[in-house]
Amino acid sequence: MKKNDGIIIGAILVLAVIIYFTQQWQNRVDENNKLYVEIYVNNELYDRSPLNIDKEVVIETDGGINVVKIENQSVVMKESNCPNKICMKTGHIHKPGSTIVCLPHQVYVQIVGDDNEGEDLDAISE
Repeated sequence: MKKNDGIIIGAILVLAVIIYFTQQWQNRVDENNKLYVEIYVNNELYDRSPLNIDKEVVIETDGGINVVKIENQSVVMKESNCPNKICMKTGHIHKPGSTIVCLPHQVYVQIVGDDNEGEDLDAISE
């Protein structure tokens, strides 16, 4: 392999990486403009907020306290005083259909689209 071949291959790889990350960033920006975080407590809607606005929601129930934090276009269970803390171990979510669940406190957090049309379709049936 000649020196020029290495330069050409390197340039193509750099260009491919730039294109990939540009598309990923654009998809995320477009997607987050129409996504919402829904928080349910005891199967009732407690809060609905846009995913692109930073916010902290404190949920006080008979079972305890949960703190849901929306920041950087993702959601995380920042604090919970439940015994096993599985909800906190879920980490950050940012895609539609992603969920965080705290069973002891009956708190359910999900990311949904602006409209619910076609939510029951998966990638194959679309």
